[in-house]
Amino acid sequence: MPEAASPAFPALPERSDTVVVGAGPGGLLAALRAAGPGRTVVVLDQGDDIDDRVRSRDTGTDEKRTITSGFGGAGLFSDGKLCLSHRIGSTIAHRFPAHEVGARQHAIDELLRGGEAAPLHGADQATARQLTERARELGLDYLHYPVRHIGSDQLVRMTTALRRRIEIAARIQCGVLCVDVRPANVDGYRWEVHVEAPGGKPVCLYAKNIVLAPGKIGASWLRMLGARLNLARAAAQPKLGFRLEGPRGMLDPLLAVATDPKVIWKAAAPRSEVRTHCVCYGGDVVPAAYQDLTLVGGHSTSDHAHDRTNTAVLATAGDDFPMTAGQARSFVKDINRRSGECVTAQRLGDFLTGTPTTCPVTEAASGFSPSIPDAAPGDLSALFPAPIVALLRDYLHRLAQLCPQVIRQDNMLYGPAVERWADRFEVTDTMQSPGHPGLYLVGDGPGLTGGIIGAADSGWLAGDAIAAASITAVAAS
Repeated sequence: MPEAASPAFPALPERSDTVVVGAGPGGLLAALRAAGPGRTVVVLDQGDDIDDRVRSRDTGTDEKRTITSGFGGAGLFSDGKLCLSHRIGSTIAHRFPAHEVGARQHAIDELLRGGEAAPLHGADQATARQLTERARELGLDYLHYPVRHIGSDQLVRMTTALRRRIEIAARIQCGVLCVDVRPANVDGYRWEVHVEAPGGKPVCLYAKNIVLAPGKIGASWLRMLGARLNLARAAAQPKLGFRLEGPRGMLDPLLAVATDPKVIWKAAAPRSEVRTHCVCYGGDVVPAAYQDLTLVGGHSTSDHAHDRTNTAVLATAGDDFPMTAGQARSFVKDINRRSGECVTAQRLGDFLTGTPTTCPVTEAASGFSPSIPDAAPGDLSALFPAPIVALLRDYLHRLAQLCPQVIRQDNMLYGPAVERWADRFEVTDTMQSPGHPGLYLVGDGPGLTGGIIGAADSGWLAGDAIAAASITAVAAS
């Protein structure tokens, strides 16, 4: 039975049409689209609600966890980029006509912004073609797509407005940890959802449908759940690297064309590549907690106020060094241990020569104010696998031919950064797990998307499928 009601934690409905686990973009859009007259939708998240997250960030309370967990998902304090293209941010978009994906993305863009203005970058196709050709001459691929840059400041306001809209149609409860999901057959309710309420009290909920949208922070939990439920999935293929930080104009030749440039180098070994990811112009590198690991992320506000710019640089060595999610986790854990659970920093010149950085970040960096002055100086070139280091060094020299400031010796590297360490789960076109009626998987956690728009689009599909099935069932009865 659900926990007794209290002012801090009102009783959750024991039976619901839909339970959504995770209040990031995927879960929120699924809840909004699944809700309707006579349908009970419950949204659960293990992290704090949006006001508490903002308060924790402003006071510096457990900042690493505040950034990655809670209402709004890990994207709440991100750079706030809305990537408007079927070519980016989704492993399922190719299943649908491009115009159909575009129409959903446009609707999601309007919904998330709620009337607020935000610039759209990357509309100049002529300059994009020029950059594409120049990159190709250097053996690089430039992936162009339009991006609406929101910034973490606007994104908080927009998410707050979205929360007010969703709470009219669905019950939202943060601070609730989903422990397990099991098949059930109780008066038409197909799933048991076992959660821990505040204080650790166990609660069992029943749902006709469950949407699992735990985000990247929940990828390892979802991997274990998938094994118990025998959900079809492919193993993760992680990318490992760092955040490169330098002067504000470090990436200007790219940013003149698009606000989130993806520059990709495919090395000789099969499935080997390095790429930029999530460029933060005038922004910050920030520590982020994923379970018990410390990683680095990036964000910037809409005014791009700082004298620095950063981007993630991520590599996979493919067949030369096939890395599993477990191995990536082990590398990160070892790096964290050596740094005292802090972010590790290395001067770029030291990384290129294999020399440990021993002086404080404030002395190692020049030409800009470093984002994390108290990061632990170290030697990422010795802590990363040798094939990854070789790829990263080669790529930096190639990227510098497009952006010469990239290779400044006094730029800083912060690590580790990891992407794509979620198993990629199989889903139907409605985001349902094959052979598991009423179980939907959306967003970054099941390895299906990367970013706000992609995650929201997958939630949209799941929510629409749930609503349509409910309407059909009512009509049949």
